[in-house]
Amino acid sequence: MELFRTQGVSDPTYEQMVSHFGEEGVIDTIGIMGYYQLLAMVMNTARTPLRDGMLPMPTFPR
Repeated sequence: MELFRTQGVSDPTYEQMVSHFGEEGVIDTIGIMGYYQLLAMVMNTARTPLRDGMLPMPTFPR
């Protein structure tokens, strides 16, 4: 969530991520997160309706 709040990550966060996923895994993960954020912005702006029978997701705690 730090990435979405600050549009970046701190050095300690980055180091922890690299220790778990490797540098390539971190870059891949950040790319995927950005892609999904792009999709969400486009769908929200376009007011994309839910499919029939689908319930909205619960509000994410902040």
